Formats: sequence, C-alpha cells, structure tokens
Amino acid sequence: MKIIYVSRSKTGVPHPFVKEQADVVSKNFKVNIQHFLISKGGIKGYSKAVLELLGTIKKSGADIIHVHYGLSALVVVLNKLLFFKDYKIIITFHGSDINKKSERKLSLLAAQFSSHNILVSEKMAPYFQKDFSVIPCGIDTDIKLGCRQATREEKGWGENDFVVLFSSNFSREVKDPAFAFEVINAFSASTSRRVQFIELAGYSRTELTELMQAADALILCSKTEGSPQVVKEAILNALPVVANDVGDVESICSGVDNCFIVPKKVEEFVRCLHLIASKNARVQNRHPIIRKFDNNMISNKLFNIYTKAIKSDMR
Repeated sequence: MKIIYVSRSKTGVPHPFVKEQADVVSKNFKVNIQHFLISKGGIKGYSKAVLELLGTIKKSGADIIHVHYGLSALVVVLNKLLFFKDYKIIITFHGSDINKKSERKLSLLAAQFSSHNILVSEKMAPYFQKDFSVIPCGIDTDIKLGCRQATREEKGWGENDFVVLFSSNFSREVKDPAFAFEVINAFSASTSRRVQFIELAGYSRTELTELMQAADALILCSKTEGSPQVVKEAILNALPVVANDVGDVESICSGVDNCFIVPKKVEEFVRCLHLIASKNARVQNRHPIIRKFDNNMISNKLFNIYTKAIKSDMR
C-alpha cells in the first residue's frame, strides 16, 4: 500500500502530529508513506501545489492520498478532477476547517470527493451524514516522567517560580492570547509567586516534553478547537490544565485529576491557578489519555480505513 500524506507547512517539515501518525502507521503495517507539503495558501499557492502534487503522484504510484485539513484537501480534489486520477482520498478535519464559517463550505465541498472523512472531534459530526469516523489524532505515549527538577534547574527556575504555558504561540488569535494575558496579569497581581508565562512555539518534541514536565500549569482559552493535541501532551507529562469547554477538551480531560474545565472568565482561570499553586499539583492519573489516544491504537483504525477504501469502488 502506497500513501501520500498531504498537509500544509511553512517550515518544510510536517507538523509533529502528522509525522508521528505517518511514522506509526508505516512501522506497524509496513505501509509506504511519503509527505507532500503545501507551503503557501491562496489561489496562487494552491494552484502551484496542484501541479507539484501531480509529479509526486506519478513517481510514487500512490493508492491513497490522506489529507490533513479541509482546505488542503481542495488541492487534492482539483488534482484528481483535472488529471482524472483514480487514487482514493481520505481527509482528516481538525476543527477550524469546520468550525470557521469562512472555511466550512469549501471544506465540506472537498469532503464530497473523499472516500472517507475523519473528524478529530465528535462535535463536528452534525455536518456529515455518511462516510465518516471520529478518530482524534493520537500521541506517542511512550515517555517517562523524571526530568522536572533537572529542567527547572537548567532554566534557573526556583521554588518561588510558577511557570504557566500558553497552549500555542501568542500570535494565533483563535487561541485568544489577549484573554490569556488578562488571566496572567490578574494571577500575578494576586500571588507572591514569580509568574513566568511561556508560549509554545518552536520547540522540538524532546524540548516540549522537558518544558511540560518542568512547568506548573497549562492554560488553553481558545475561541474554537477540535481535539487539541497540547492538552493530551500536557496530561501525559503530568502538567495540570486549566481550560474553557471548547472542542473535545472536556472529553480529553475526563477521568484525569488536576484538569479544570471552567467558564471562560478571568476570575475562574485565576482561581484554578491559585489552587494548583497552593498544592504544587501534578496530574497523577494519566491512564485515560494513554488508553484513548495512544498512537498505536489510532494507527489500527487508520489502516482499517485505508484497506476498506482501496477495496471499495466508491469515488
């Protein structure tokens, strides 16, 4: 089985969750997977990608194109229609491609040409009538705890430092950094702890693991979400989470201690940060995350979808 994973990336490498998904499927089922990256958006960028994808398909002889994100799927659909290709299309929708009205129509149009659609959140299901499964992106659960103290010492954080991680980088408006800064300012003004607020941007997988184990809390206050990987990663690294009820956050945190899903009010976030700080709390029960989101389990579901798509005469 030969598969091309198509995704958008400005860095020249796939996003970690896309790469990890492909790597696990390749390892567990000996599937040949290569990546095709869309570097630029807009009509010009997507038109160029349509032509570049044609060359990649000819060289690979791919049976399936698995696209991550609804708008990126338009590149694959146009390629298939323009050049009469018979490969199967699988699309994973990640949240904003359906949650944003400006993107929803085009994403759902692309979905009509897919053999199967994968939704990372149950909350997107009302927009699909058939040919879909709810499969969140998995995580590599094979990590060990134990680098908290060494990392804090390396970064010069003492016992009085309270380190809060933001769920993304500060430039992403959909993550609502303005609200997050209100929370941090209010918390800083009401605690004797020295508060450090760090955006999650530009870290390698190893660096992210060390940072999450060393930090004291993660806050997520997004306007919209699908099934946020950052919350899964935080829990896996025993990092307490404070979040509003957005996307699948409540489901992800179900059964996990020291994860607080609260109304999106500054005082509620601040209250939870004080609670975490007073107890020096860490997540103790990581098992629900390992059970629900292990990449190996997710890879089995994906391989079954690929197999059925190849055997099917659909589209």
